[in-house]
Amino acid sequence: MNYPRKRILFYSVLAGLFTILLLVFIGLDSSGYQLRGSSPTPALILHQSDAPIVDSPSQAPVEVSSFVLDKPAPSLEITPAPPLLEEPNLPAASTVTLDTYVPAPVLAAIPSAASEVKGAVQSPTRPTPLPPKISIPVLNYHSVTIDPGNVVVISPTKLEEQLTYLHDHGYTPVTLSTFISLIEGKSVEAAPEKPVLLTFDDGYIDNYEQAMPLLAKYAFPATLFISPGTSDQEGYLNWEQIKKLQEAGWDIQPHGMTHPHLPQLSADQQAYEILEARKQIEEKLGTKADVYCYPYGEYNKTTLKLLKDHGFRYAFTIEQGFATNQQSPFLLKRLFINGEEGLKSFIRKLSTHD
Repeated sequence: MNYPRKRILFYSVLAGLFTILLLVFIGLDSSGYQLRGSSPTPALILHQSDAPIVDSPSQAPVEVSSFVLDKPAPSLEITPAPPLLEEPNLPAASTVTLDTYVPAPVLAAIPSAASEVKGAVQSPTRPTPLPPKISIPVLNYHSVTIDPGNVVVISPTKLEEQLTYLHDHGYTPVTLSTFISLIEGKSVEAAPEKPVLLTFDDGYIDNYEQAMPLLAKYAFPATLFISPGTSDQEGYLNWEQIKKLQEAGWDIQPHGMTHPHLPQLSADQQAYEILEARKQIEEKLGTKADVYCYPYGEYNKTTLKLLKDHGFRYAFTIEQGFATNQQSPFLLKRLFINGEEGLKSFIRKLSTHD
């Protein structure tokens, strides 16, 4: 064999070996393996659609990405789901009722988990409905005499004019006990269609001299709020006159011992003013004195607590309006009778219901 033919044979064998090596290299690359240092491509190989199917993760080739080497491997531990929200513990239903001086607090709406779940069973609790409203006008008089320009004083002539109107238009002045029965919705024999309560504050002597004869003319009862500490002062009733008013059908109730500004006093001083007045009336007259009237219409939380704690049933304010069974029993309203106003104003007050 000559030299040219040997060179051709040599190159043919060399080309064949090169072809075999090339085929081997291509086969390894397509099978998912990579020769170390054969390419700058990162070691992480994305999943390919023609990759072989494996039965379990342990059979698959392990591939590590350089960008996750500094992070902990994800935990396979299953974190339990948070517990279902429980309905908030709402305050117990208020025990406050109509015989309590503190109004029921308005609770802020608190959303509960149950209320947000569609179809959740809602609590059957419902607010206690108020009783049917009962309204009674309570007229607030003071002195009965002649004193032009003084709004708390009404002349005997005007008072008689008002009493005549009540009589002629079907109004029935009632005793304090009847008023309480009516406002509490209790059955009252021959309950009047148009009841009205007449009240006189302070215990002026003209209540005995002027008002008592006028009310007796129509057989009208009334309620008198007195301050026993003034019984020896000029211009005020003494105990003998108070007893005669009681005999004429007037109910006698406390108005403080000395007609003080209660909010300006300490708790002990207020207690004395309230309780001593009740004690003297009950001892002198032998009747129950558990309905109070605030001097000057003034009171504070201490006053209200004292009345409640010491068994008073009701208390009257000077806030304008009809007394109703939906008011606090210690905050009953009245209608102030202005001695400077005429009969039309008086009629208008009676016809204006709360």
